[in-house]
Amino acid sequence: MKIKSIIATLAAATLSQLAFAGPASDALLEKLKKTYPNIAFTQVNETPAPGVYEAVFGKDMLYVDATGTYFFPTMVNMVTRQNISEERRAELNKIDFSELPLKTAVKTVHGNGKRKIAVFADPNCGYCKKLEANLANLKDVTIYTYPLGILGADSVNKANAINSLTSDKAKVWEAMMVDGAKPVLNSTKEGIEATGKHLELFKKYGFNGTPAVVFESGHTLKGYAETGRIEELMAKK
Repeated sequence: MKIKSIIATLAAATLSQLAFAGPASDALLEKLKKTYPNIAFTQVNETPAPGVYEAVFGKDMLYVDATGTYFFPTMVNMVTRQNISEERRAELNKIDFSELPLKTAVKTVHGNGKRKIAVFADPNCGYCKKLEANLANLKDVTIYTYPLGILGADSVNKANAINSLTSDKAKVWEAMMVDGAKPVLNSTKEGIEATGKHLELFKKYGFNGTPAVVFESGHTLKGYAETGRIEELMAKK
């Protein structure tokens, strides 16, 4: 559920005016669950700011005061310039790289291939093509690309065809995305099934646009990025 809809739900709820008591985090979590039953709060944590708590729901969070009345989405330490909320959301949205079905991906190896990233891409996505050109500059990396179609029937057909290939997948994918080639491609049952599974994963991880990148550390990147930014995130633990 998006932040705006969550805030709307909170604003519409009937708020209790009673002061909360007991161990701060546990008591506040129970109060939030009772006051906002339609929001699946699962955890409340203390923050560096006195009287302000982090309330987690799904893969997102909001900050809330000790009474459970006032909510806000962002916390920034103006002294250190640290965006605390951005870092926490990145942690909450980390993906277990080992869970990715690598066998159905387009596997591209540069150098020794020691580093690893995964990319969800639509064959008709302009930013995916720009990203693909940047990825070609990376050294010693294995890139697992999951072609899928979110931009219409032609995208689905191209993704099906790429996923149906039994050899030269990386070569054909690069020719199509970087060089603008238009190879004659055919689809198989297995390829169509792979495209569907890629889309399921894409939705499961909360992505809503391409490109979407998953790093070996579990951190994600939504959208296009220059090579330097990709290198920076690949180095992140």
